Amino acid sequence: MNQAALRSYITELLPLSEEDLALLMSCVEYLELKKGEPLLKVGEVCRCFYLVEKGYLRSWYNKDGVTINLNFTFEGQYATNLKSIKHKQPSLFTIEAGEDTSLWVFRFSQLANQVNDHPQISRFARRVTVRLAMAFEENSELFKIYTPTERYQYIEQNNPQLLQRVSLSQMASYLGVTRETLSRIRGKNH
Repeated sequence: MNQAALRSYITELLPLSEEDLALLMSCVEYLELKKGEPLLKVGEVCRCFYLVEKGYLRSWYNKDGVTINLNFTFEGQYATNLKSIKHKQPSLFTIEAGEDTSLWVFRFSQLANQVNDHPQISRFARRVTVRLAMAFEENSELFKIYTPTERYQYIEQNNPQLLQRVSLSQMASYLGVTRETLSRIRGKNH
């Protein structure tokens, strides 16, 4: 548990007074997960957003017995299910630890209690939401605009840790191709 890292992640997103920072940090819980341990399961309503300190989170769902990877969240990045939080609807996907992971859990119920008296905490929550929405949009565009080969090349250039830390099977699922197709794509790029 690295409180200094948490402070840094928060103030990088939004500089806060010591009072607001202390109050915000009091609404955060530290959590460690083993690889494969779920943070949010299909059918649960999401009530938090998560900041990865070490390791990574994998968001996925099951379609007809096949695991489909939606996203991977690494150190210093936030994860949640915005639709589930906003509409208080059950999640359609699972968020779990992709490897042994330590993270910070920001509970919306605790943050909501501070918003009226501390507008900077509200601004922080909005900035996290914007960052999450932008990451979702970037991920969405990746799949709307690019071919699987172009997706792989984009990831290779812009997010190489994804290729280094995620298994070939999970990467193939994420890219929307078979493992064999991914092997061919990789072979052409090297």
